[in-house]
Amino acid sequence: MKVLHITRSSKGGAGIAALRLHQALSQDGVESAFISTNLSIDYNNKVLIDDFFTYRRPSFLRKILNKGISFFSLSYKDKLIKEFSVLEPKLDCEIATLPFSSYKLHEHPLVKAADIINLHWIDGIVDYPSFFLSIKKPMVWTFHDMNPFQGIFHYQDDEIRNLEITKSFDSNIKRIKKSSFDCIGKGAFVTPSIWLYEEAKQSKVFLNFNKFCIPNSIDLGVFKLQDKIILRKQYAIDRTELVLLFVSDSLENPRKGFDLLLESLSFLKELNCTILTVGKGNVPIIDNLKIRALGEINSVSQMAACYAMADVFILPSREDNLPNVMLESFACGTPIVGFNVGGIAEHTIEGLTGVLANEITGFALAKAIIKFSDNKQEYKSDKIRKYAQDHFSNKQQSALYTAIYNKISN
Repeated sequence: MKVLHITRSSKGGAGIAALRLHQALSQDGVESAFISTNLSIDYNNKVLIDDFFTYRRPSFLRKILNKGISFFSLSYKDKLIKEFSVLEPKLDCEIATLPFSSYKLHEHPLVKAADIINLHWIDGIVDYPSFFLSIKKPMVWTFHDMNPFQGIFHYQDDEIRNLEITKSFDSNIKRIKKSSFDCIGKGAFVTPSIWLYEEAKQSKVFLNFNKFCIPNSIDLGVFKLQDKIILRKQYAIDRTELVLLFVSDSLENPRKGFDLLLESLSFLKELNCTILTVGKGNVPIIDNLKIRALGEINSVSQMAACYAMADVFILPSREDNLPNVMLESFACGTPIVGFNVGGIAEHTIEGLTGVLANEITGFALAKAIIKFSDNKQEYKSDKIRKYAQDHFSNKQQSALYTAIYNKISN
């Protein structure tokens, strides 16, 4: 059985999760391959020199034909793309995408060789109308956000915030997606969190799909327990300080809640603490608080060290599925403080893995951080690590996905 994973990029939360699943399956003896615009891996787990996504300049004849076609008519798809280009600058959202692509992915050799297609975050790489019409193989779709059952948006708050200017356009995109999905004969969707599972079910888009909830996995050999004292010496951090860690690809992404952490700091000035930040963006100077911006970190071992030297990982997302960073923190034995949202709430157990704030405000977050600080001794690194081993291991994820592949194949 050959399983092919398709995702836009091997980077970012969804791409990393998809690549980890591919690696987990490969380690378990499954013939697994991986396609993205920046990384392709064949069924023997060898990285390919893949020129499929390389831009090719159209021939002179093709340019003439394209001009002639556009002169006489625009297809419905072209009209939507043009309309979106006018609409997009007006949107107030993290991201908005169309279900169209210039790539004919159904012609890729790895797609043709696959027995099972496992989709991930596919916007920009998969052209929904042509791909789903052409591929008759069983499909599993791992949802990393809400976009598969929404229109152009990836998160519900974005859809609600832009409803007034996008309602008609968004409805048209949803109809195109739905008609594309109707071409899938055998399908299943998988969500990493119960929250996303329930949202997908309520959408009633994938009524004929098998439905599963399987958490993402992490490399427990890289993200592991380490000596806090030794690590803190390397960063000149006193062993007695309360070390708070915040991680986001961009500190300016409102959904990730860095602004709420900054708001909470005004209530934490009595704590002897250091705040470490990882990610792109500017970090302000706040009187009486030690904030150290570590910038972007691309090394997984260096990232693991950051989790391990922190006392608590602050995860103030306003909306989230099952963030990889939470799993990585648990694997390093570090508890979290976050909000009662999505997959964060499902795995935050007071007295074991972390503390949840009772509302999404900076003040509530500060109260939760103080509550953690007052009860810090209850949170044992070895028990948090054990929780990660029990819930997010490669072996467990591989076995559960293999069972789904077998089910829909038969």
